[in-house]
Amino acid sequence: MLRIVDELAGPGPLRVCAHVPADGAAGTGLRVLLIADVLARVVELRGRAVLVGRTGPAPHGARAAGVRPADAEGGLEDITESLGGPPAVHVTSGTPEEASAACLRVGEAELPALDGLDPSVVRMVLLGHPYEEPVTATADEIDDSARTLARWRRAVAHWAGHPSKPIPPGLKSTARAALDTRLDTGTVLRLLADLETASDVPEGAKFETFAHLDRVLSLELVREVGTV
Repeated sequence: MLRIVDELAGPGPLRVCAHVPADGAAGTGLRVLLIADVLARVVELRGRAVLVGRTGPAPHGARAAGVRPADAEGGLEDITESLGGPPAVHVTSGTPEEASAACLRVGEAELPALDGLDPSVVRMVLLGHPYEEPVTATADEIDDSARTLARWRRAVAHWAGHPSKPIPPGLKSTARAALDTRLDTGTVLRLLADLETASDVPEGAKFETFAHLDRVLSLELVREVGTV
């Protein structure tokens, strides 16, 4: 398995190519783009620019789910030219196209009909699972994630009214290690769940932690700040 931290250093931007399957597997395609997006966010958080290319069709709802538009689209040769060099990392649900480059192999994802669902909820469900394992999202899991996300947004809006406090250093280092080594967003979500009810952490520190980690999770956790 690729250790993401190995790709953080280096001159120039990190070039990533997300290979969306062309067989119409919308859930899997969305997950491929989501993992490429998370990888980009982790690397950018460490101070390195990232360029992301995409082969295959853009799945419905990808942009609404917090996935940024690709910097280049088309075949691999077109993407290599547009990005100014060959991708160093490929994100795919199939067989890697370039054996010489690093590869994140993403497990297939089965999702219910996405119409009417908050795209952030879908993103949260997918982020709760190791990216390399298959996922079949259930209605109960989606409902539970929707409730949690709504509660977190309200809590973050409440905590925003308290004096700012530093992010707990132990929590920050644990989250960073999880993301840098294997994009372990599930661990990050569990850390936030524990932090939500921690009685020994000031509200201002909870706000800063949720806001900081949402730079990777992209769940719009600060969306309700100023509305309550």
